Amino acid sequence: MLNPAAEVAIARELALAEQARQAGNEGRARVCARRAAGWAVAAGAGASAARTAYGQLQRIAQDSAQPAHIRSAATHLTLRITTSHQLPGEADALSDARCIIRHFLPQVPA
Repeated sequence: MLNPAAEVAIARELALAEQARQAGNEGRARVCARRAAGWAVAAGAGASAARTAYGQLQRIAQDSAQPAHIRSAATHLTLRITTSHQLPGEADALSDARCIIRHFLPQVPA
């Protein structure tokens, strides 16, 4: 069973991501979306809480037991920006985070 505090934290972080995007701060939106998704992985998979949210996503991106769309979403969320502060390719951090949250915690609105 999901800890209610974890559910609230994930929902709050996703809301912060939305607010940051609406304010035009895509970098902050990406950070918040990544954190929410990583926390969902930890909570839903019973993974070690010692890993960071980023570490949780790195693990999922490499886990062949996960569906391809989940690995892809995790990969998008862990991409490094280029030296010109751009993401390589087209990726929507909020959409990717929601995909991961729905997969690991279907009971959490995403």
